[in-house]
Amino acid sequence: MNPTDNETRLWAWFLFNAGLTPQRAKTLLTEWEQHGLTLSSVLERLPAQADMSGLTPDEAIRLRPPHELPDVHAVRWNEPLYPLGLHHLPLKLRPALLFYTGEASLLLRPIIYLVPGPLDAATRELLQETVSLLLGENLLPATFRESPQAELLLEEMAISEGEALLFAREGLAQLMPSEREQAFLQAGRLLILSPLPPSTRATPALNEVLQQVAASAALRRVHTHAATLPDDPAAAAGTLLLTATAVSRAPHGIPVAESAVEALTWLTEIPLPPTPTSQPAAEPLYDAPPPTPEEALRVLEKGGRVPEVLKKRLLGV
Repeated sequence: MNPTDNETRLWAWFLFNAGLTPQRAKTLLTEWEQHGLTLSSVLERLPAQADMSGLTPDEAIRLRPPHELPDVHAVRWNEPLYPLGLHHLPLKLRPALLFYTGEASLLLRPIIYLVPGPLDAATRELLQETVSLLLGENLLPATFRESPQAELLLEEMAISEGEALLFAREGLAQLMPSEREQAFLQAGRLLILSPLPPSTRATPALNEVLQQVAASAALRRVHTHAATLPDDPAAAAGTLLLTATAVSRAPHGIPVAESAVEALTWLTEIPLPPTPTSQPAAEPLYDAPPPTPEEALRVLEKGGRVPEVLKKRLLGV
């Protein structure tokens, strides 16, 4: 067992089985991290150095992990795979561990979160075309399991290359993957993620928190209904409204895309670094006339190679 595995196992025990509240446990982990301390190093010097560790005598006596800890497949918040956006959540909401099944290295890719919601026929067709362009482009389309967006995403994966992330509404010990999900997990094309303790059952009371975690983990968020757009202007950054219905303007300056090409242009644009005589390039707002296919292709090419199939879609050849 390597030190990293042992540290992660200790975190799972410390957060959920050591007799501390999750908030208290996360506060202590944060303080120790600021002092360059690991959980294992703190536990090794207890109870003698309780004061130096910020623990009460009673806490120090009780913090004795069992000799054998169960295997844990999770990403700690101090590891490179942990999505950077989650660090902006308040401590109460920020998960110290992200439990996973599947290919964890997929978390190195930019996450594009498809916000769950009902899909009418026109919107479903538009989202389906957008997803078909996203898959295989070194991005990670993501949504919640058993949502209309997840059904669409899995259907597209069955007929094309590419990988995806599904958020679970339950702890992973309660998870029952479908046959299609299981096949993609075994092929290394799917990652299922949950911030909940493994034995936690799905409950509507947790949905709002889980959605905040999913939205914060993503680099970009795609809404298909104006009613689901964030009310807080601060949460509007990185948000796109994808709609089959003409919308002149979305709240808080949120860009609007009415075609898959517009959506992909916005989702894959990489802003140019600022220079001493220029400001960072602003993200496009699609309440202006949409770009021509040639303009869209030029924007995409700024971010790197554009697949031949996408060039043909853009130029209609």
